[in-house]
Amino acid sequence: MADIFLTPIVDVTISKLISAIADQINLAVSWKAELRRLKDTLTMIRGLLQRVGERQVTDPDVKLWLERLRDAASDADDVLDEVAYENLKRKIEIQNHMRRKVCYFFFHSNPLIFQMKMAKKIKKIIASVDDINKEAQDFGLQPNLVGQGVEQRRGSPQTTSFCDVSQVVGRDDDVSRIVELLIDSTNQLPLCVISIIDIVIQKIRNELAGENYLLVLDDVWNLERKKWEELRSLLLGIGNNSRSRILVTTRDERVASTMGTFPKHKHYPRELEKDECLSIIKQRAFGNSPIPSDLELIGREIAEKCRGVPLVANVIGGTLCNSRNKVDWLSIKNKINALELQKEDSRILSILKLSFDRLPEPALKQCFAFCSIFPKDYVMQKEILIEFWMAEGFIQSPEGSSKTLEDIGNEYFNDLLSYSLFQVEEVEETCNGSVSACKMHDLIHDLAQSVSKHEIMILETISECNIPKSVQHLNLIYGGEMVPTVLGDVAQNLHTLFSKHNFSSGMQGDLKRLRVLNLCGAHIEELPFCFDNMKSLRFLDISSTRIKELPKSFSKLYNLQTFRFMDCYCLKMPSEGIGYLINLRHIHFNGEEQMPANIGRLTSLQTLQYFFSVGTRKGLKIEELGSLSRLKGSFWIWNLELVKDKSEAKLAKLHEKAVDELKLSWKNIRNELELEGNRDEDVLEGLRPHPNLRRLEIRFYGGKNLPSWMLSNELFSPNNFNLVELRIINCRKLNSIPVINGLSSLKQLTIWNCKELTNIVDRAFEKMPLEKVSIQHCPKLESLGATCLPLGLKELKIGHFSEEVEESLDFSFIHHIHASLEKLGLTKWKKLTQLHQIQHLTALRELEIQGFSKLDALPEWLGNLSSLESLSIEDCEILKCLPSAEAIRRLTKLKMLKITNCPRLKESCAKETSAEWPKISHIPYIDLQ
Repeated sequence: MADIFLTPIVDVTISKLISAIADQINLAVSWKAELRRLKDTLTMIRGLLQRVGERQVTDPDVKLWLERLRDAASDADDVLDEVAYENLKRKIEIQNHMRRKVCYFFFHSNPLIFQMKMAKKIKKIIASVDDINKEAQDFGLQPNLVGQGVEQRRGSPQTTSFCDVSQVVGRDDDVSRIVELLIDSTNQLPLCVISIIDIVIQKIRNELAGENYLLVLDDVWNLERKKWEELRSLLLGIGNNSRSRILVTTRDERVASTMGTFPKHKHYPRELEKDECLSIIKQRAFGNSPIPSDLELIGREIAEKCRGVPLVANVIGGTLCNSRNKVDWLSIKNKINALELQKEDSRILSILKLSFDRLPEPALKQCFAFCSIFPKDYVMQKEILIEFWMAEGFIQSPEGSSKTLEDIGNEYFNDLLSYSLFQVEEVEETCNGSVSACKMHDLIHDLAQSVSKHEIMILETISECNIPKSVQHLNLIYGGEMVPTVLGDVAQNLHTLFSKHNFSSGMQGDLKRLRVLNLCGAHIEELPFCFDNMKSLRFLDISSTRIKELPKSFSKLYNLQTFRFMDCYCLKMPSEGIGYLINLRHIHFNGEEQMPANIGRLTSLQTLQYFFSVGTRKGLKIEELGSLSRLKGSFWIWNLELVKDKSEAKLAKLHEKAVDELKLSWKNIRNELELEGNRDEDVLEGLRPHPNLRRLEIRFYGGKNLPSWMLSNELFSPNNFNLVELRIINCRKLNSIPVINGLSSLKQLTIWNCKELTNIVDRAFEKMPLEKVSIQHCPKLESLGATCLPLGLKELKIGHFSEEVEESLDFSFIHHIHASLEKLGLTKWKKLTQLHQIQHLTALRELEIQGFSKLDALPEWLGNLSSLESLSIEDCEILKCLPSAEAIRRLTKLKMLKITNCPRLKESCAKETSAEWPKISHIPYIDLQ
């Protein structure tokens, strides 16, 4: 298995080399011809690689040839990386107005000497590659003919889709759900398409006949919309389409999108229980015959390892078919326990490898295999994973493409999800709900290990300290005394190093090829390496360490793309900043003291996570943001009180930055003198964002009025479908918010602690697709504008308003949202009894009651909240009684009761001895604080 992985490794390296050579040809002086020749030879060799893959590397001579090619390609990669580094260095020297004569004092900076040195290395590599190319002819390897792509997508696997329905296990609920979707009478679409994401088969099972039809398209892989539209046009001409249905099964979620499936019509079959997997194994192994009790016990242990995947259970059962030998069953169990599924003819490995084989690009295979560097059950954050892939050089942007490396990496991540090689772990709380983190099933992780075991290693125990020379990616979980010596033995070949241990003493070896250094969480106070020779380093993470300072050689990491230093509160950044690192694309930190100076030079920067903290000295002023035109994602600017006026604010050029989320924050505590005048209003006026902004937050703003750009038709208008969230927090002088009227895309609105706020536009919420609304601690508010809350509202938090609002708001608007509202928070209302309309919220799952100063008993009607799962009561000083026992018993779904800072109620609910305890003793989770 691992030998097969050599092909994608070499393919990706050669592809990267060809691209790098193309970039360097125009810059080279004395070796243009050599570079062109090397490029032509590598292009020819790349054409041979599919032929190698077709032979499955079963020939030892071909395997040796492939290893030699890998080594030669790696050497060429090192040389071109060195050339690129030198070019970057000279670019920086020119930018800093260094005199040319100064460079000649240093051997490596002398252009002529350096070019002669590189020309010699390149000629040596060309000779080696020429020899390798000649050897290929001896093996009978010939490049693809003109017109044949190097990469060709294989056809879909052909297996039978017919089965005995009586033998289907664990799918009754799924069948019921599919039937519900098929017969849904509320669906009036002219042609209904329902997709099921599962590992199933491709065949058209039934021919169309009759007036109404159910067409089953099984195991669909087609992603070409044109083909589907052609089929759809034919189907629309047959019979009564309003009652016909098409059922599609696929392992690739993109198919559902291509075929126009609505989200509510998708169905994801659940994982099987252990007993269901055991049933499959027994059926496949013994048919209708009884299974011996000793084998059933072993089978139960095997079934647990199937992790609910019916395909794995089916294959294991087939492997044990006709075997009555206990030794055989134990052997299978032990192999699965050890996850050593390495034989080429293993049915289990072949099926698990099915999705891996279908990956359309060698680079995608290498991205998948790289994930074996993480321990099993590890949660992989998409953002960091893509940064790893970029640093390793797995991601290359095609010539002429407008896509960034990050865009391609995101596509790769989604591809691996679609092929079921990744499992969803976390989803972003945004309108598109994209996956932000994933995990690998244990068996899929084993697959990744099996294809990459010679290149990637996790060192967990001292017994594994014999690391093969071929290992390029190493995760040091074991941190014993042997580590420095062991690491020194393989250091020169390492591209990746993960470690949480302090092994600076006794460290030997040269890490000149290192591209990724992950020391996140390491128990270190200083970096264990000198960066002088790490010219290839592209990713550095020192988060959650006690490192106090960066070495001077850090400023020479010109290839660095990602620098992470989250929770590094001891770290003191160099006074000159990090402006020399002009290739930086992503900076992640969360400490104001760690704000690096001179980031305006980092023109490739895309991520400045959490915040840019404005300072007064040069290199920290807001003008540093002006040249960062590529910023994306979330962006937070702090200390805006240090910006002088509108003109200085405009130097940030926020209107040119297509970020998704913008947070603008002034100092929390300022006296009245600091708030005098219109300075905050002037500054905010100059911070006009890009019209594609999706989320905006304003904190501690001291102005009375909002800027003109929030009142214009560019960002805040019915025609802008981008803004989905608006948060206005602690703006204590703001008196009016007229801008939210008619925002056609707004889904979340938060207005919190605006002490002088008196007005929100009446009927402002009526036409917005709001899902979450929070308006709290605005004691001078005269009208809420909440009488027409939109249908579909899921979360509402309101309270601490003026007496006029409390008296006028009778909660009659509840009837609009009684079937959708799931969370309700009420703050500082004088009485709860006046809010009796709440009892009609039949979908309410969470209720928070806070600051009811005159409330001494909870009303009986709380028992009508039949869906309530969580009840939280806070800061109700005189409250001492719950509803009656009968009312609480009606809350059959209540799982959590939390009482905070309610002294009388806490005493009344004391365990076992209090009067109220019998009412609540059955609730699973009770928290009294």
